[in-house]
Amino acid sequence: VTQKFETHPQGERSSPEPRTIQRMQFRAWQLVTILVRRMPLSISYLAAVCAGSVAFYCWPRGRRATVRNFSQVLRDAPISRVRKVARLSLVNYCRYLVDFVRFPSIAPAELIRQVEGEESFSALDRTLHQGRGAIIVSMHFGNWDLGAGATVSRGYPVAVVAETFSDPRLDAMVVGARQQLGMQVIKMEKAAPSLIRTLRQNGLLALLIDRPMQGEGVKVTFFGKDVEVPAGPARLALRTGATIVPVAFARKSPARSEVLTLADFSVAHEPTGNLEADVRCLTQQIMTAQEGFIRRYPEQWYMFREMWPAAMKRQTAS
Repeated sequence: VTQKFETHPQGERSSPEPRTIQRMQFRAWQLVTILVRRMPLSISYLAAVCAGSVAFYCWPRGRRATVRNFSQVLRDAPISRVRKVARLSLVNYCRYLVDFVRFPSIAPAELIRQVEGEESFSALDRTLHQGRGAIIVSMHFGNWDLGAGATVSRGYPVAVVAETFSDPRLDAMVVGARQQLGMQVIKMEKAAPSLIRTLRQNGLLALLIDRPMQGEGVKVTFFGKDVEVPAGPARLALRTGATIVPVAFARKSPARSEVLTLADFSVAHEPTGNLEADVRCLTQQIMTAQEGFIRRYPEQWYMFREMWPAAMKRQTAS
């Protein structure tokens, strides 16, 4: 749901064309919501397969970016394999959207049942026993909202940081769905004080890190190439003493909504006094952990825009 395809910055005057696109996005989301909530899950997933496949072939820009990204992830794979994984990534994202629409009607006990990971939640309890909160760092992968919803249903306080959609009606729908699950939604443009307050109250702060930040983030190595990603998780951890936990929620079966919790509780760093070096070290550990998750389930990573700088990409056929 946080994949945004409009290009004009928030707050700029919109031309008629962007406003039309926004209206279409909102109406499309309304229609999807109505249909998914009335159809059996199996039929909804079948529709997701069709929609994702059609989008892959009818969206040249997104297809090219996704194929180039997976060419880096699957460097030794033939192009046919790369293209298949790229297409399945879009299909799985559509499955995720089906699940997102259904969340408000799922009881807390059912949310908990659908997320496997007792060992990870036990480790989380030990982490929170330190009283400094935890920063849960994820990617657009698997079904992160299901994992967050199940975590709230288990009684943990969870705050998530989200971008603001240009269309306020669509933004309200997306935010409302997460709030119905019990999450506190913090807008990215107004985040700083709320983030620190959440951690000082020993809460969980969920952040997505796979947003390319050309010239604005911290440079680390990801699948063998340099990439710039947000430095926020590392800076917050160094400022507050909170523990960073890279997490992913991988779908266990294409035909079912249950997920497996993947978590790495080994991320740690003793500050050296060199803030930028400390930020880079922590961020590299996060990305290394996420790289491991993606290697296990590459088709569940949803990155439909360029992840690596153009000069460093391997050219592939579209």
